[in-house]
Amino acid sequence: MNNLKKVGLTALGTALVSSSAFAGALDVTGTAGITYVGNSGTDNGGSKLTQKTTISFTGSAELDNGFTVSYYNNVLGRAMTNGNSHFDVDMGDMGKIRFAGNGVSGNGAVGSWDDKTPAANEESWDIKGGGGETGPINQQTGDDSFIYTNSSMVDGVTVMLNYKPAETTHDSTTGYGIAFTGIDGLNIGAAQEDNNATKDAAVENTVFYATYTMDAFSFGIQSNETDSQTANSDTEFEAWGVSYAVSEDISISYGSSEVEFESGASKSKQEADAIGVSWTNGSMSISASRHDIANVAGTATDDRDVTEVNLTFAF
Repeated sequence: MNNLKKVGLTALGTALVSSSAFAGALDVTGTAGITYVGNSGTDNGGSKLTQKTTISFTGSAELDNGFTVSYYNNVLGRAMTNGNSHFDVDMGDMGKIRFAGNGVSGNGAVGSWDDKTPAANEESWDIKGGGGETGPINQQTGDDSFIYTNSSMVDGVTVMLNYKPAETTHDSTTGYGIAFTGIDGLNIGAAQEDNNATKDAAVENTVFYATYTMDAFSFGIQSNETDSQTANSDTEFEAWGVSYAVSEDISISYGSSEVEFESGASKSKQEADAIGVSWTNGSMSISASRHDIANVAGTATDDRDVTEVNLTFAF
């Protein structure tokens, strides 16, 4: 993205350094566009247009000890509501620590790797504009959590740890993940995390993925499980996807997924397929996907066809 504005900042180093001062910069970028969704499952036919707008603020500064401190925050939509925010301390070979304020910035390995299958637009199960589908994991929000990432300890290996302190309504959450990229084109990862958002109803989430890229083709598989203390609430998620880069600007993809519910839940298997396409022309991009999903959230009478189209301009 091109910068809309760059503002020079001066700040005093306090807790992290014992030296005098450091200078930094604040970059402002943005996107504007329109999203169309047609969802056959909603009462009004599900067809709607929405404004797609983001304004992102990124600030960074280097400390005297070589660490880099950075901050990110964005606001979304017509109402300019807060979307994602985090604060990072990059310690070089010792890794990076993030304090996530809210949004996907707080995803640990489980949330970040819940579905790594390649898709030109949305994943096969992700039906916008009406929603209600069962996703790949039962994740606790990562707001106000710590995330540690290190890709320097061992060549080709990334380690991620996350921790969310206990609150009145739930216990602390801890998670961990490890990914291997030491073979050209191959990416394999596994992660585990407990969702303690509800007292006495913890959910253990486990994810595993593998992707491989060769020339213009990318292929990926995903296998997740949720093990809940609540009776008849366990799920198993499996997905695969393939994408092909027609050129530097055009990609197409196809993906499929299934969610199987615990036998006592009396739910049907959710099955989804999607085809996607994306095209980039300078600062403009267009992406679209067509989804067929059966037994949404396990309801045998809820089958849907969903179309999503995005037009986005980056500034």
